[in-house]
Amino acid sequence: MNKHLVFAFLCLCLLANSVSAQKNRSKKIFHFEAKSARFNGDGVGGETYFFKPAFEIGFGLKYPLTSRVSFNPELTLAQKGFHGKTNYSDSTYTERNLSLNYLDISPNFELKLGSVSEYANGFSVWGGPYMGIGLWDNATYDIRTANPLKPGIYVLTSTEGESFSRDIRRLDMGFKVGIGIVSQNFVSVGLTYQAGLMNIATNSKSLYNQSLGFYMRVFFDDVL
Repeated sequence: MNKHLVFAFLCLCLLANSVSAQKNRSKKIFHFEAKSARFNGDGVGGETYFFKPAFEIGFGLKYPLTSRVSFNPELTLAQKGFHGKTNYSDSTYTERNLSLNYLDISPNFELKLGSVSEYANGFSVWGGPYMGIGLWDNATYDIRTANPLKPGIYVLTSTEGESFSRDIRRLDMGFKVGIGIVSQNFVSVGLTYQAGLMNIATNSKSLYNQSLGFYMRVFFDDVL
């Protein structure tokens, strides 16, 4: 009788440990984001802002700390930049379109709201600081000026260059937050906001990266 009780107790312990391990297992994260990027600061004063599409893709790890809180470090290739236009008159202007590509390192933390069951749906809030390292970029400038030799005629000049080697710093720092819906602890979708806190301009005026977008995160099997 005692042997049966001990055997049953051991089975219950093993079952409980297995359930706990399944509930608190580590996972891999695939992160994809479509967003609108722009600059903020007095370096864009007077410019008309245009929609600047950008994308972000990367991978991370999810380490549960409690049943609701997890540590989610991520490494992503993040596009940022700005598209704006400065009008000098009805017919003359300067339009610039900057595309910046960073490698972002983000030690995020996530809080799950609602049921803590492994396969329950719920909400999550996540975020943390980030550090971005500029990899490559492209900048185009369209300048429309009046022809001094032919009144009423205008000249459009287009130039291309690299901002990282001229007027944009390679290092970027700030914070990023997201809020969304988690489906069965497998897929999460929602909104994200990113704001740079480091002035990336090399001249006297300030520029800060900023973005607003939609994200999707997929959680994969245990991390070995």
